Amino acid sequence: MNSTQENQTFDLFEDVTIHCDTARDFMDNLDLTHPRWSRQNWIFRGQNDARWELIPSLFRTWNRDTNPGLELALIRLFISNANLAQLPIPNNSLGYYSNTFKPTVRQLSAGASYDFSHVVFAIAQHSGVPTRLLDFTHSPLVAAYFAVDFINLFNRLGIGSGQLAEYFRQCAHSVVEEADVLATVTKLALKVQEGFDQLPENIAVWAVHAQDLGDYTTIKLLEHPFMEILPLRMQQGLFLCDTEFAEEEVQDGHNWPSLDTKLATLVETHGIYKLTMPYAQAEPLHDLLTLHRMSPAFVTPSYEAVARQTVAVAYEMSWA
Repeated sequence: MNSTQENQTFDLFEDVTIHCDTARDFMDNLDLTHPRWSRQNWIFRGQNDARWELIPSLFRTWNRDTNPGLELALIRLFISNANLAQLPIPNNSLGYYSNTFKPTVRQLSAGASYDFSHVVFAIAQHSGVPTRLLDFTHSPLVAAYFAVDFINLFNRLGIGSGQLAEYFRQCAHSVVEEADVLATVTKLALKVQEGFDQLPENIAVWAVHAQDLGDYTTIKLLEHPFMEILPLRMQQGLFLCDTEFAEEEVQDGHNWPSLDTKLATLVETHGIYKLTMPYAQAEPLHDLLTLHRMSPAFVTPSYEAVARQTVAVAYEMSWA
């Protein structure tokens, strides 16, 4: 597990953590008609592991050897590859260069400056490129969907479907080659067991009140027109970013701070909540979310996702 995502000595959000024992209770608490959400304009984020801090993807593996220009280099390459794939990027693709003084402009030592409020950063982040943006959504159900979408987590722990298939292939190969079968199987079994031992106890969905965020923190909300970006439209996506911190110190080798400390100031205003649920309830929650059309075909739409869902439902119906 990333060191930035380890347990904190003191839980900053203990007073606003709501633990739900069942998937049904979790869904009931996420319902926007629940009295907790009587103030409007809440935004949500789902996480596979309730122990993880709220820290943008770019910062999770940053160290003193990381080039300060990494983020800009990633964006340049993303635009180039999007062009080769003939995928549109709304607005001027060079609009991320900026000399205007605003809180989302970053200056590099080489003289280049860039504006991470440009839509290309949102598209890149949403597509899996590490940036300083942190994904949120207007929909609590979308947040719950991503909280139980364990594909990336399983892959990182070495227990993704492709990895398990490779482990099985190695076991079969050792049998065919008459190698030390027991040693091979034992080694791979221990690797798989290690991955399963690291699975979370609880998943989490965070809820942040957007108005309180602007009134009491330096964390900004970036929201782009949904009609320009299909995935954001389907997921009602938006982003949080911190605009005030000692970035020069970080570029000299210090760790990037998580957003936890600043967001914890919202505990007093009841402008932040953390809903948790046992990992063991993930499958029942997945079933409930499917009833609300929270499936890949709707949340991450593509012809391939629609086809997979079509075939899966057809086979399920044929065996009913």
